[in-house]
Amino acid sequence: MTPSSNPHPALSFDLPKLFQKSGRETLLVDWHIEQLSTSYSNAQHALGELHAETSGEKVVISGKLFLHWEGPCRRCLEVTIGTLEMDITEVYEDEATEGETFPIPTTETLNLEPMLSEHILLSLPLAPLCSSDCLGPMPQEFPANTNQDVAPEVGIDPRWEALGSMTFDENDAS
Repeated sequence: MTPSSNPHPALSFDLPKLFQKSGRETLLVDWHIEQLSTSYSNAQHALGELHAETSGEKVVISGKLFLHWEGPCRRCLEVTIGTLEMDITEVYEDEATEGETFPIPTTETLNLEPMLSEHILLSLPLAPLCSSDCLGPMPQEFPANTNQDVAPEVGIDPRWEALGSMTFDENDAS
């Protein structure tokens, strides 16, 4: 058995077949992700459907994926899980523009793993939160102010108190 150059063959399209059909191919994604994480959250599983469509010398990949992730809550540090919905629309072309499109590979397989990995890393939460009303590990000592309508009380700097008693006459234009 020879090793495959594509570690996840289920995340690829056959380019000759795609260009011969000159149409649309569908790929069902069921990817159990290993070792794809940010500092605070880990990607676990991507599930969804992607479509590849040829347009001249370009391949357009589109679809929707649901990403399951886990990470520590930023307040209580308990492991929390979540699901994100990701809309995917990317273009592969011969003369790719860096940051805008991806290059069509010279092989016969269009491996979507690098593109999907990029999308996943940009979608993972930077600071996961288990729930909006999480009080944290010690709410008495370190309260989490979740009520944004209540402004903290701020005293007036004594150097500026004299300005509070000033009045201005609108007729005085000098």
